[in-house]
Amino acid sequence: MPGAILPLLVLAVLGANTATQTAQWPAVGDPSQAGSARQGPPGSEVPDFSQEPGSSEGCKAAAARVEIAKTWTQLKQYDQAIALLRSATEACPGNRTLALELARAYLQARRFAEAEQTAQRVLETDPRSEPAQFLLAYSYFMQQRFPEAGRTLQKLLAQDNNIPEAHKLAGLTLFFYKEYVMAEKELRIALKKQPKDTEALYYLGRVYYAQNTLRPAVAAFRKQLALDPEAYKAYDNLGVCYDGLGKTREAIAAFKKAQELARTADPSDDWPYGNLADLLIRLNRAAEALPYALEAVRINPHSARDQYLAGKALVRLGRLGEALEYLRRAAEFDPPYPEPHYLLGQLYQKLGQRESAAREFALFEETSKKQPYKKE
Repeated sequence: MPGAILPLLVLAVLGANTATQTAQWPAVGDPSQAGSARQGPPGSEVPDFSQEPGSSEGCKAAAARVEIAKTWTQLKQYDQAIALLRSATEACPGNRTLALELARAYLQARRFAEAEQTAQRVLETDPRSEPAQFLLAYSYFMQQRFPEAGRTLQKLLAQDNNIPEAHKLAGLTLFFYKEYVMAEKELRIALKKQPKDTEALYYLGRVYYAQNTLRPAVAAFRKQLALDPEAYKAYDNLGVCYDGLGKTREAIAAFKKAQELARTADPSDDWPYGNLADLLIRLNRAAEALPYALEAVRINPHSARDQYLAGKALVRLGRLGEALEYLRRAAEFDPPYPEPHYLLGQLYQKLGQRESAAREFALFEETSKKQPYKKE
C-alpha cells in the first residue's frame, strides 16, 4: 500500500519546511517534561496567547507558534505540533494559513479524517485554495482512495496546470491504478517542471519497468542516483532492470549496494536480499543464494516470497526436510501464491507422499487460473 512503500511526499507546493533537525529534544510523553501545549523546544520562546482570540496580537503570537510547531514536526513529534497549531487556530480564527499548517500536521500524523475536515473548512471559505485541494488529494491517496484522489487532482489541475507536485501525485495515483501510459505522462510533466525531483524519477523508473521498457527504466534510476547516491530502493530496482536485461554482474552489484545502504536507511527492507537470492537461484548458484534468502526471512519472517525462496534454495541443495518447513509457511502465509504449492507438490513426490503431492498440484492449478500471480 502507498503508506507502506511511499515516503511522505515533499509538500513543496505548500511551503512545508523539510530541513533536517539534528537536535535531540524531549519526546512526547516524557514524564520529566510533562506540561501544557505551550512548551516549545529548548531555547525557544513560547508566544503569549493571553490576548483576545482573533486580535492582531493574538494572530502575531499564533504565527510565531507555527514556527515552533514546524520544528516539532521535523522531529516527528506530531502530537506536540498539533496541540500548538490547534491553539494557534483558536487564537486567530479564520486564518487559512494556520488551518493549512494544522491539516498538514494531521496528515503527517496519519490522522486523515481530521486532516480532511480541516482542509474542507478552508475550502468552504476559499473553494479555489490550491494547498487545501492538494492536501485533500494527498489524504485520499495515502488511504488508497484513488478515485477520490484522482477527481480532486483533476479539478486542481484544471484550475492550475503548473503545479509539479500535483502532476507527480497524479502520476503516482495512476501508477497504482496500473494506468502506466497516463502515469508516465504526468510524471514527465512533473519532471519537466522540477528536473531534480528524485521521487518522480523513481516512480518514472517504476512505470517504465512495469511496461517492460527496461533501458529507459535504467536511465531513470541512474539519474535518480546521480542526484541521491543513498537511494537504496533505486539500486534495488536498478538491479531488477539489469537482471531483465541479462546484465548479471551489474544486477548483483546493484543488489549488494542496495543491501549496504538499507542496513542503515531501512533495516526492515528485505527486497534487496530476496531479489539477489532469486537471481542466484535462477543462475543455479543455490549455495550462494541461501544466505541472502535466509537474511530476507530474518528481516521479514512473514513474507511468503522470502519463505519460498529459502525453501527453493534448500531444495536445490538437497536439504528437503528443511525446505519443507519454509515452503509450508510460504503457502500458509499467502495461499493464492501458486509457486509454493507447485514446489511442495514436487517435494512431496520425492518424499513418496502422493496424496499430499496431488493436493498441492491441484492447489497450484487452482491458484494459477485465478490470477497471473507474480511476486515482484
